[in-house]
Amino acid sequence: MTPKILVVGAGAVGGYFGARLAAAGHDVTFLVRPRRQAQLSATGLCLVSPLGDATLAPRMITTDQIAHPYDIVILSVKAYSLAAAMADMAPAIGPDTRILPLLNGMQHLEVLASRFGREAVMGGTCFIVSSLDAEGRIHQVGVTPRLVFGPLVAEQDANAMADALRAPGFETVPSSRIVQDMWNKWSLLASLGTLCCLMRASVGEVARLPGGTDFVHATINECTTVAAAAGYPLAPDTINGITRRLTQPDSTLTSSMFRDLSQGAPVEAQQIIGDLVARARAHGVATPILALTDLNLRAYELRRDNR
Repeated sequence: MTPKILVVGAGAVGGYFGARLAAAGHDVTFLVRPRRQAQLSATGLCLVSPLGDATLAPRMITTDQIAHPYDIVILSVKAYSLAAAMADMAPAIGPDTRILPLLNGMQHLEVLASRFGREAVMGGTCFIVSSLDAEGRIHQVGVTPRLVFGPLVAEQDANAMADALRAPGFETVPSSRIVQDMWNKWSLLASLGTLCCLMRASVGEVARLPGGTDFVHATINECTTVAAAAGYPLAPDTINGITRRLTQPDSTLTSSMFRDLSQGAPVEAQQIIGDLVARARAHGVATPILALTDLNLRAYELRRDNR
């Protein structure tokens, strides 16, 4: 029996993976808000990608149209939209549903488990560079995206899900160490977010400045020290890979959090930076750069809320 997949959110991440799965013949439905539903009904779900462009007419529902539980729910929303997304998708969660969250950080795992039960929530992360344009098209650039997922409790079987989540256009990676994978990505995102948001610059712009690479090294060290204190030390090769990526003088890379900040939009500050600072304090780890970034972003959010 073909698993029924519900993708919560048809944005730059969920829209990409969901579209590739649907195009490969999987049973995929997108849970969307009315505005996005109207947009996609008019234009189709459009992918612009070096791996192949595509336009499809997606199967879509709104929360009031959910008629049955789904086998797999791929949750791909910004962390600050998690509460609303959980309320929307609740009717789709049955006793055998597996929720695969692709949110940043780690905080969402406890939030989801408290609402839907630990056996329902798997670990997951993804690696993709994508964005939505003004017309709602998804632009993917860079290397082939990866979807990584694995069990958090013994009752879950990532390998059994692999065929249901396999399609051309991205790599499907079942993992037996998904929490470590998530900490690895969190360390990268927090380092990149700190670099861009605190300096208001790209990776290359910071790297070209006197003292820029020293700042990057210190930031990465704070993030990886917190991960190690939490019991998930990054391998030396992983740290070296992050360092190389964030010290390229010709890189135009910026974090999505910095891009949101530059547009005056909400940011995932608490989930990516604030929660890491809180965990550092709980373990007695000093993180002056991360703490300064957290303060900077909280001031931004305060001013934004008071506009």
